[in-house]
Amino acid sequence: MKKILIVSLMLIFFKSINKAGIDLPGQFNIGPLPTAAPAPADNPVTGEKVALGRQLFFDPILSANNKISCASCHSPKKGFADGRDRSNGFSEGIKTKRNSPTVLNAAFNGIDLHGNLDPKDSPQFYDNRAHSLEQQCLEPLLNPDEMKGSAVSASVYMEQLEEKVTSIKAYRTLFYRAFSDSTASIANITKAIATYERTLITPNTPFDRYMRGDLNAMTEKQIRGMEAFISTGCNNCHSGPMFSDYKLHVLGVDEHPGLQRFDEGGGNYAFRTTTLRNLAYTAPYMHNGTASSLTEVMRFYERKRSKHTEVSNRDLAPEFRALKLNPFNRVRVNEIIAFLEALNDPKFDQSIPESVPSGLPIE
Repeated sequence: MKKILIVSLMLIFFKSINKAGIDLPGQFNIGPLPTAAPAPADNPVTGEKVALGRQLFFDPILSANNKISCASCHSPKKGFADGRDRSNGFSEGIKTKRNSPTVLNAAFNGIDLHGNLDPKDSPQFYDNRAHSLEQQCLEPLLNPDEMKGSAVSASVYMEQLEEKVTSIKAYRTLFYRAFSDSTASIANITKAIATYERTLITPNTPFDRYMRGDLNAMTEKQIRGMEAFISTGCNNCHSGPMFSDYKLHVLGVDEHPGLQRFDEGGGNYAFRTTTLRNLAYTAPYMHNGTASSLTEVMRFYERKRSKHTEVSNRDLAPEFRALKLNPFNRVRVNEIIAFLEALNDPKFDQSIPESVPSGLPIE
């Protein structure tokens, strides 16, 4: 069945290339998202869990100072990112060391072109340090710069968090409906938030509709941009339905001037290939927000030189150095940017609860 799907997608792609009157690219390894995200067997999606997870996502009760929620760095109004180069941290004057990645479609991280995805092996964050949405939800809760603070250890804070959430009657009711257990355990807190995040998907971009057979969903300029995206080698890393190979690459991105120590990413200044979906809502770009526009990003890739003092040009990822982008061909670059615009989908849930069970103010 999956082979039939790939063949069908290729036929659609070939027809579209002919329609636009351009040459056929040499490699075909991009495709549409599925219309639903898979869940692990031990955390199936239910309406009760989604409702609970949504309340928890927006509730500052999860932070040690009762001031920060998941939505503080992942706002629906900002494409579930926050629009900052580096996110605000636990207290005034504290900043995280990286740009806040969107959680839109994070449930699809790890998916390949054939639709294969193990939700227990779904790489998360810029350094792939988490391997599921559930683990991704836990990390900020226990990070001293984000939601835990530095006053207590992670083990102590987990106990405190369970106690204060369980102490709220409305949460006891919601947890019982979702898990048949009124206790707000850390495991069930993260399961509920992860379940809510599995609903935050955007599988109906112009590109997705186009690849499913609607040849009018993308403009001819965007089709030409798709061909340029492939023929120049952008899809060697930005591949599959998520436009990511989920691997760590050394690109030599500028270090953020506000950091006191260099961020080495997953080691040797390597960072994960980020998704290209919904870029219209998630600026600024790169792992530390040092690029404010897509034009700036494209010029960085055209230059193909390190801008990091600790990374030499010979250390750069070979896929990066092999890009065939011509810095003097603005037409082709602008066509690629037009194609990236076809990866935007505004139809995601941007609503914010009027209140949360803790009664704390929502940002």
